[in-house]
Parts: sequence; C-alpha cells; structure tokens
Amino acid sequence: MQPYSVCCIGLGAMGWGIAKNLALRQSSEINIASVGVWNRTPCVAQEHAKAFGTRYVDTLTEAAAADVIVTCLPTSLEVADIASTMRPHLRTGSLWIDCTSGEPEMTGQISKLLSEAGVDMVDSPVSGGPEGSLAGNLTAMVGGASFARAQPFISMFANRKIVHCGGIGSGNAVKAANNCLNAAHLVLAGEALLALAKFGVQPEVALEAINTSSGRSLQTEVRIPTEVLSRRFDYGFKIELMLKDVNTAVRSLKMQDDRDSLIHAMRRVLEASTEEQGLGADYTCVVKTLENRAGVELHPGVAPAFQA
Repeated sequence: MQPYSVCCIGLGAMGWGIAKNLALRQSSEINIASVGVWNRTPCVAQEHAKAFGTRYVDTLTEAAAADVIVTCLPTSLEVADIASTMRPHLRTGSLWIDCTSGEPEMTGQISKLLSEAGVDMVDSPVSGGPEGSLAGNLTAMVGGASFARAQPFISMFANRKIVHCGGIGSGNAVKAANNCLNAAHLVLAGEALLALAKFGVQPEVALEAINTSSGRSLQTEVRIPTEVLSRRFDYGFKIELMLKDVNTAVRSLKMQDDRDSLIHAMRRVLEASTEEQGLGADYTCVVKTLENRAGVELHPGVAPAFQA
C-alpha cells in the first residue's frame, strides 16, 4: 500500500481535530506515513506536534512537498493566498482537500489555479463543531471531480457522513445553506422561548414539550440547553463566521433577501448581535441579543409571572 504524506494547514477550532484524526486513526484503505502541521502562529503547530505526534512544519514551501494538503482556514481569501504562495512548490499529482467553509465561486478559481500546477482539489467543509472534530464525528459536504480519490482521507475525520454534493464549490454551497438553517432555527427558538418565559412558562419545561414535538431541532434539543440555559455560550463557533456563511448563501446562492424573507430578518439579527456582542463572541450569543430586546433572560426554573 502506497504511503502518503499529509500536511494540515490551519489548526483552529476545526482544523486541530481534523489533523489529530488524520495522524492517529487507522485505515484499511490508505497508508498515511506522516502528518505535518502548519499554522500561522507557529507555537500552535508545535503544540499539536507535541500532543499528537504530528510533525511541525516551519514553512509553506515545506508544506507543499506533501502528497495530500488539507486546509481549514477562516475564509477562502486565506486559502487563495496560501495556494498562490505554495503553487510554485507543489508536487504534480498531489491532492488538495479544503475544509474551509468558503465561497463557491472563489473555490472554483482556486481549483483552476491548482489544476494548472497539476494538483486536484475538492472542497470539503464540515459540520459537527469542535467536539465533533476532536472525535472525528463530522459530516463532510464534498464538491469536485476528485471525490473518490479524496474520500478515504476525508473518512479519517468525518465518520458521521460524507456526501458528494456535485462539482467544485458545491460543498461550500450546501454548507452555507446549512448554516442559514442553523442560525434561523436558533433565532426562532430563542424568540419563542422568550415569549413563553414572559407568559410564565419556564424554558426547560417548554423544551421538554417541544423536543418531543414537531417544532424540535438541533438548537432546541442540544444547543439551547447546553449553551444558553447553562449561560455557557461557548460552543466554539464565532458569530462573525456564522454571519459570513449566511452572507455567502445570500450572495452565492442568490437566496431571497428582501423584507418579506425570513433569511433577511435572521441576517439582520445576526448583524445586530455581531455589533453588540463582538466579532469573537460565540454564535449562540445571538440569544443574548434577543434577551436584551425582550428584557428577559433564559434561566432554568425562572420565568416572570404572567400578567393578564
């Protein structure tokens, strides 16, 4: 079985776990001989190498020597910049797996740039959060003609589900739409629970009913109990990145975004919350913005007495 060298670029909330699982998991399909790690903050890559036995990579030129390159960066702009820097040093026949939640059109441009250097690319944004990333329990939404070639590597960190969505950029398109639904569910659930709290219904009581009924979602079943009612607000996904994905969906998919659109209303709430809570706030902090508007906080066992 051919041994492959892999280099992971970007060790943030999701990239950290992706690189870990590529290094530590066993596969009957592929033989990964080594996993290098590069991060714009070198000490992060050094820490990863110490924790998981990966190999610290000092420069992007060194990273370009790998058979398989995995990027997980904040936006497609960073991916494009790194791809441009690495292009003269890339190996012909290598594979680039981009796990960034990026722009479909820009991903297509990056793919063309890499193709000219003899490199195959797929976009493979993932869903499942930082804990899912550490456990390798992610869903991957993959775009590109090299899906079959990339799948064995993706399966090392996305063992929940891998879906081939279509041509290059289609994975990013599906991920953007997914995060529109994610944010919309959270905003609607937050508003509903706040209205119920004002009526005198405790939020955990309301959720007990909702979560065995037709209105349930991941947000009501997991995110609100774990992050909001606990007052933790620390899922690990920044509100600025959620807003970025919603904007990607509106711009790239031409989602309806007029005043009659739910997407428009949700987007405005996210924008207001980003200004109020700060760019680095967790995306679940959007409920704090709703609480401030309502004059009520969602705490277990507490609801104002209803005034008829």
